[in-house]
Amino acid sequence: MEIDYEKIESKEDLITLIARLCADDTSQWENISTVSFLEAMASWLESSGNLYKNMKLDTNSEVASWQIFADAIQAATIYE
Repeated sequence: MEIDYEKIESKEDLITLIARLCADDTSQWENISTVSFLEAMASWLESSGNLYKNMKLDTNSEVASWQIFADAIQAATIYE
């Protein structure tokens, strides 16, 4: 599974993304337990600024947004 960097601009967009993730085959996820998922999310959030910079994405990881939350949720499924 790869992170889908589509623009998430609203609560409704985020809800749609979460529903899509719920329909995924979670056996393909790296982090299927709640604890490992949350640990991966925290680790990803710590390094997200570098990712956005390296990918030349116009996202400020220091400012809370629907986009950051969406990316963190997706990343937590695969981040080690």
